[in-house]
Amino acid sequence: MTPTPLGIVLRHDKTGFTFITREHLKTWEFVHYQTDRQQILCRVAETEPLTEYPVEFLLDTGISPADVAEFCGFDPDEFEYFMTKGVVIGYFDERLGEFINPRMNPAAGTVIHRSAAEQLRDINKAQSGEIGSATIGTIAGTDFEVVLSVKDVVSQHLSVIAATGAGKSYTVGVIVEELLMPHNRAPVLIFDPHGEYTVLDAIANDPRFWDGDYKPKVRIIKPESIKIRVCDLETSDLISIIDDGTMSDKMKTLFGSACRTLRRESSRGGTRQFTRSELRNTVEEMRDGSNDSSIEGILWRLRKLDNGIFHDHEDVPIVDYLRIGQLTVMDVSGISTGFQQMIAQVILQKIFDARQKTENGTYTSDTPDKYLPYPVFVILEEAHRFAPQGSGGGAGGDGGGGRVAKSKPIIKTILSEGRKFGVGICMVSQRPSKLDSDSLSQCMTQITMRIINPADQEQIGRSIESVSRDIVSELPALAKGHAIVSGVGINTPTIVRIRQRYGRDRGASKDAPSIWVRESHTGRFKQGSGAILPDPEMDIGV
Repeated sequence: MTPTPLGIVLRHDKTGFTFITREHLKTWEFVHYQTDRQQILCRVAETEPLTEYPVEFLLDTGISPADVAEFCGFDPDEFEYFMTKGVVIGYFDERLGEFINPRMNPAAGTVIHRSAAEQLRDINKAQSGEIGSATIGTIAGTDFEVVLSVKDVVSQHLSVIAATGAGKSYTVGVIVEELLMPHNRAPVLIFDPHGEYTVLDAIANDPRFWDGDYKPKVRIIKPESIKIRVCDLETSDLISIIDDGTMSDKMKTLFGSACRTLRRESSRGGTRQFTRSELRNTVEEMRDGSNDSSIEGILWRLRKLDNGIFHDHEDVPIVDYLRIGQLTVMDVSGISTGFQQMIAQVILQKIFDARQKTENGTYTSDTPDKYLPYPVFVILEEAHRFAPQGSGGGAGGDGGGGRVAKSKPIIKTILSEGRKFGVGICMVSQRPSKLDSDSLSQCMTQITMRIINPADQEQIGRSIESVSRDIVSELPALAKGHAIVSGVGINTPTIVRIRQRYGRDRGASKDAPSIWVRESHTGRFKQGSGAILPDPEMDIGV
């Protein structure tokens, strides 16, 4: 079917081309033109009236400017044209699998057409419903589905960035739903600092996710069930836990020596596992009469390892958390930031170790608790907590020691090397200016929603290679639930209206007035319940 002409090119320059049309097009709408050999896809950058009404025609709000123009002998049609700026995306090369910019703009007189499904199909790298596809929404203003390539998203990492209330967590929920569809069956782990993703447990009982004998599983790990084996922590980690800022250099040296003694390799060639009691005994054995106060100080501080998170034998069951077709939500709400970082560090290190050593043959099916023979995907909500800009991120007295975020080094390692071993990360944040710029730059697919803060916009523009100036300028105007999707998961940046979630959403803002009114009718807040009610006979100034 021959597309209907939309407009005609007036001129072009080094920034793009300008065409005249009667259609008032939105920025980021797709248009195209035809050469002898190819269809060239373009994007609308801006639009303005071709001819403006004289100011005098606009002074009386009760009279239509078009009527005034006609009365004065003007042709009303000349005020209905727009001068629209377009930028060339290119033609799709099937062999390379990407758009190729022809390095030239359309000449004056070239006919421009509005793009329909036939021209838009090459925006997607995958087809909806096929293996490795994630249908996340539609191109804004159309019903054309936008489908991400799961292979590219998982192998080269993903960022989801948005201001509070723009739909960030909702979008992550959509991505998780797609990953657990029968045509993907991904093993997904969410690190959840606010407990907002536990509602995804509904996926397991939703028939839309079932296929034959496949039925996805959802496992929620509550804070009280999270245990870190003491021997899995580095010496520096242990010091950061027990040190309240008053631990002397002598104490740190003695404690480090005790840890090295316990970590000596056993005769079987493995690293020795030790308990808290063995750690205390080893410290005690270093007492020589001249260091009694230091030893006592260490032993007193070691009591911090008895807070319920640390355990002698219980380990993080990484393989159990990352089964095919299983979502594991690690709810760390209520745990202090420093300990959240430490838990993330231990878990991510174990995941990376399992994948790396499975790939090189060190771990086999004979070591079932470490053998992980398939790629995995980890979602870090509030990623700026775990990989903050600069060296900070800890919180004094909570395991972070007010120092370096313990989780940051392993996150950066996975982001730079995870592609080789099949460990993908999704960085989710509402404050990109607080997120490590190197980490953000390693996320090669980006879903960026409304961002108003100038510092956050600047960080996005500086850190994400595929994000151009026109993308950054568009971010404050994005409607809720709309996102600019760019990077390797899609063939060209696109504004997407995120599809409706299948399940519930806990991330929505609370409707405070409705809650107040509802609670006032429950009868729970009467005099005598702790509330202070006015005396009905008191003069209250009516």
